[in-house]
Amino acid sequence: MKKRKLFLILFPLFLGIGIYLLYRSRDLFYFKLIHSTFLSKPILHIRDFAKLYRKLFSTWVVYSLPDGLWLFSFGAALLTDRIFYYYNFIVFTCIYIWMVILEFLQLYFGGHGSMIGTFDVMDILFFTLGYFFIVLISKYYHKKNLPDKSLFTIENKKKEVIYNIKTIAIFTILGSLPSLL
Repeated sequence: MKKRKLFLILFPLFLGIGIYLLYRSRDLFYFKLIHSTFLSKPILHIRDFAKLYRKLFSTWVVYSLPDGLWLFSFGAALLTDRIFYYYNFIVFTCIYIWMVILEFLQLYFGGHGSMIGTFDVMDILFFTLGYFFIVLISKYYHKKNLPDKSLFTIENKKKEVIYNIKTIAIFTILGSLPSLL
């Protein structure tokens, strides 16, 4: 995996998880997971220090930005350095649409403290920003490094489908972890 792809996947993902760990409730799964490891004390100290700067951040940084970062990271995994870019683009677009639909479902079935979450227009905004930024970046790199025609084989298509299934499973788990337990 190229360094660029790894950076586009991991940096936003870890930044979003960091926001969760530092500024969100201790009842979230990420914090419970860390709490059961040797990282518990350092994270608690960092949280205490970070609490001093919480007022500097708008609520959208704490509550909506991690969603956009997660979708951006998901898109980087699905779109960057891929042979069948347009197929993956359709898959990613469907995921983006599904995330927006889920957010609207929160309007009717969610609420504060519910597992499904609370509707927020800022979440939709950050999903959209994450979607558009990674589409623009990946499209640029795809045009710059067009794959060789010899790579368009059934074998490679199968490999990409399996990769997509694994990626979707991993990011679905990562996306649902904050609301678990």
